[in-house]
Amino acid sequence: MNIKELREQAIKRYENGESPKEIYQSLGKGKTWFFKWLKRYKLDGENWTKSHSRKPHQSPKRIDKIMEQTVIETRKYLERKQYSQIGALAISYDLNKQGIISPPISTINKILRRNNLVLKRTKYTPKGVSYPSLVITHSNYVHQIDIVGPRYLKEDGRFYSVNIIDAFDRRNSTNPERRQNRIAVTKGLVSSWQTLGIPLYEQMDNKLPMRGSNQYPHSFGLVIRLCLSLGIQPLFIPLAEPWRNGIIEHFQNVFDKMFFRTQYFKDFDHLYKQAKGFELFHDQNHHYSTLGGLTPNQKCSGNIKLLPASFRLPNKLAICPGYVHLIRFIRSDRILDIFGE
Repeated sequence: MNIKELREQAIKRYENGESPKEIYQSLGKGKTWFFKWLKRYKLDGENWTKSHSRKPHQSPKRIDKIMEQTVIETRKYLERKQYSQIGALAISYDLNKQGIISPPISTINKILRRNNLVLKRTKYTPKGVSYPSLVITHSNYVHQIDIVGPRYLKEDGRFYSVNIIDAFDRRNSTNPERRQNRIAVTKGLVSSWQTLGIPLYEQMDNKLPMRGSNQYPHSFGLVIRLCLSLGIQPLFIPLAEPWRNGIIEHFQNVFDKMFFRTQYFKDFDHLYKQAKGFELFHDQNHHYSTLGGLTPNQKCSGNIKLLPASFRLPNKLAICPGYVHLIRFIRSDRILDIFGE
């Protein structure tokens, strides 16, 4: 006897005068089961023996179709908007700015995944070696510097950009230069210290303009001397490990995708002016999940000591007392590399 026949038999016996208790006990069922099907028999007509779907009529966690479309349209709008971020956090802030109550970040991410709007990245796999790192507690504790380039302007040749970022609050200094040399680096650093403030540590890689020159290979270069003269401690990351400067490396990607490759620059002067506009826009408008959803300007801890606008680079810089830090991973060959020595 199948389920349908069992239900029909129960109701037929009831109509023949048997008591409900005798019926459901003899069939190995309970009181609730019997009266459920008796009610269906009275209300549902010919198809009363069919089971109803257990799917709820309303799902409180189901994403509203209108909201889903709004999220998609906001994402596409941000993709077209110059310099804008396009992730779930940026979408959430834009919706709130429009006066629309944003769904949770997790829901926005589900919508993006379902509509193939997520850009997949290759995850970095740590090598299992503990890395000495600073505990960054306030703005201007550590700045990270890196040079992006060469990049090319269609009608005005090659350029580089000396970019600096505050590791605590993500405020940036963007400094396009024609060359990649010690003068360009020092100009970028001075500009950053006049707008971001003077840091305790300036973290950088081991490129020649950062550490010295081929002319005087056994002496500290201009960048190190300048840092020491202002009480800043240069910190050199391990050789050939650019990810140790991860914050500025991420910013270089933002600079490339959201600034340089999104517009036409008629010449270097135009590029420079637009770069300074991007610098301001980033600090005022880019929200970072690592900053708790704040912008760099909102995260800034204050008490900023700026390098005076009147500062000029001396013709000669002596080596002042101070600290220069080099982080090195000693491999099986047991060689300690100090600027090529």
